[in-house]
Amino acid sequence: MKYEFSYYTQNDFDEIEKMIIKSYSWDYPIYGVSRLEFCSGLHPKFLGIERTMERGSGLFRLNGQIVSCALNEVNAAGDAFFLFDSKERSQDKELIEHMIFFAQTGMSHKEQNGKSRYVNLRVSQWNTVLEECVKNHGFEKQGWSESNLIKTFDPENLDTVLPEGYRYADGNETPVFFLSNTHMHSFNYGFDRIKEAEAAFQGIRNRKLYKPEFELCIIDPWGRPVAMAILWYTEGMPYCELEPLGVVWWERRKKLGSKLLDEAFRRLHDAHPECTAMLGGDQMFYQKIGYEKKCENFIYSWKVDIYPSWEKESESLDYRKNM
Repeated sequence: MKYEFSYYTQNDFDEIEKMIIKSYSWDYPIYGVSRLEFCSGLHPKFLGIERTMERGSGLFRLNGQIVSCALNEVNAAGDAFFLFDSKERSQDKELIEHMIFFAQTGMSHKEQNGKSRYVNLRVSQWNTVLEECVKNHGFEKQGWSESNLIKTFDPENLDTVLPEGYRYADGNETPVFFLSNTHMHSFNYGFDRIKEAEAAFQGIRNRKLYKPEFELCIIDPWGRPVAMAILWYTEGMPYCELEPLGVVWWERRKKLGSKLLDEAFRRLHDAHPECTAMLGGDQMFYQKIGYEKKCENFIYSWKVDIYPSWEKESESLDYRKNM
């Protein structure tokens, strides 16, 4: 083939990030900067699986330049995202065919039944060429999707006033376990489930684009963290991106989440007045506070049953023929 394949390495990170930032000028990225930075920082320790990006993501080059990549979320969950260096390149059927084959063979994940392997590929709603190709390879559209929800903020109309005794604190002040503890109590798991949670959140703080002034906690009258959020932004992005947001279970329904986002945006906008909007999560909470759906990414799944070579079922199977 005219394209050169290689597995992802840490040396490729900066080039991929530049490619993602460039893509904001022609699309809503299916795999934005916050996803790359957050997943790369958190998931190795949080999920307890190292080097999943290196072992399960592939790059395609033309004349030495990365023109596309198939990335996972730095985990082993069967999720796949195709990135391209231009909208025109994303219509290249020869390249897409190679990427689909890599997704099937290099990115699929084994189900709990011990037999089936699957991959869930995100497909932008406008990319009808990719959609046609994956259908031809047996991918089936699922009944769920992912949407990009974005809110444009009015810097003069922000609600940042906290209840009496509560205050904001940024990453220059708070210890890293304030992030991990708030996350744990927001998503209801225990110390034993994520044994490396504190190290995982330190991984986020070690990321290149992390800025401690854009990591905010709300501190309660006891001095404990009860909400946290991190914003990601760099030159070339038309909006900042939120990842993650959490409010502990006993402090919900006080509007702490929306106030935290308003305050975080205020601080970022003061430093970067060109940024006027924020990407939130694909949840009803964000829609209720003014985030609007800008695009939709469909989920196409492919599955195959793999049998050990010594079992009778495998004798007549030609896996490549059915791909």
